[in-house]
Amino acid sequence: MRQKAVVVFLLVVLCYILGLVTAFYFPSQLGAVLTTVLQGKIRPFVVSRNFNETIGYVTDRKPGPALNGNASYLGEYAGQTSYGLITVQIPQHYPAGAPLDGDAIKKVESISYPAFLKFLQDRSAKPLVIWVHGYRLSFPVSTAYCAQIARDLDIDANVVTFDWASSESVLAYTRDVQQVPQSTQHLVSLLETINNEVKPAKIIIIAHSLGCRLACLALQKLYENPSTRNLKLDHVVFLAPNVDREEFNQNFKSGLQALVKRLTIYVASDDNVLLLGKLLYSVDSIGLPEQFSPDTNLDEIQTFLYYEKQLPGKIDLVDVSFSKKDFLRKHRLFLERPVMEDLFWLIHDDYPAAKRHLLKYQGTHNPTDYWVIPP
Repeated sequence: MRQKAVVVFLLVVLCYILGLVTAFYFPSQLGAVLTTVLQGKIRPFVVSRNFNETIGYVTDRKPGPALNGNASYLGEYAGQTSYGLITVQIPQHYPAGAPLDGDAIKKVESISYPAFLKFLQDRSAKPLVIWVHGYRLSFPVSTAYCAQIARDLDIDANVVTFDWASSESVLAYTRDVQQVPQSTQHLVSLLETINNEVKPAKIIIIAHSLGCRLACLALQKLYENPSTRNLKLDHVVFLAPNVDREEFNQNFKSGLQALVKRLTIYVASDDNVLLLGKLLYSVDSIGLPEQFSPDTNLDEIQTFLYYEKQLPGKIDLVDVSFSKKDFLRKHRLFLERPVMEDLFWLIHDDYPAAKRHLLKYQGTHNPTDYWVIPP
């Protein structure tokens, strides 16, 4: 009897050990093998280095009082741009996708335009990534998001945040929509400077939510100006784009078609923030499917293929609907580690969607560039 009890105990211990191994080792190794077999690429699971970098900023907010020796900016439009540098330090093994604490931003320094231009020119051999935030973000929050993206991407690139004068209030959506056209010219000027005087190895725009509309307006203005039609962006990435469908069709397609080598749009069928915008402000965003229902599933999400008809051969759609995040997190796709991992291979090595860790949607008879991040 005692011998039997010992055997049972040993089996229980063995099962426990196997469970730990299965939970922490086997899925990652199996996933790596399967992805490699399926022609995908595996991103390192942990960023194992201290992140100690300087990112640039361009903002059209009014300057505020200095805070602990750091430059600050208000939620009001200044009518002109200010330039500066942000020193970011994030310790080794900081969890990917985790919000940064206040200690990560070590210094915010305002500098002159010539000094800012030299900062970009000194790093022109690297890709240049421009972050454009969405609505209601303050300067510190937008800065923190940009720093988090720079760290989570973990690529050797020059990163700049274009910080437009959003209102910082959840109730001021209309005010931010009206602000976007005013800030557009400042983004146009930045892109002209980068194209003519910096000439980096690559130019990438990553825009979120209402910031996508600002990027669209800027590209359309560049396209309409004969002297800037030679500008080429290697990648434009839209995260949960808050761009009205009719405006996209009528005003933005030509600029995107002419100036952008590849456009990648990350969407979620149940993006409740965009759905709320549709209900409250009648904005039929391109970040939502054409026909939304509460029980939207992958078969119905094919309505997103609408984009492929607008810019054939130009767009990759990446669906993150399988994410189990809550009401707000679903809209903030840039905080999700699977999205950052996909962006890593897109920006770092120019891998097309077919070589990344994505599943191709096969719901139609015609070939399509519609991809799904696996659950």
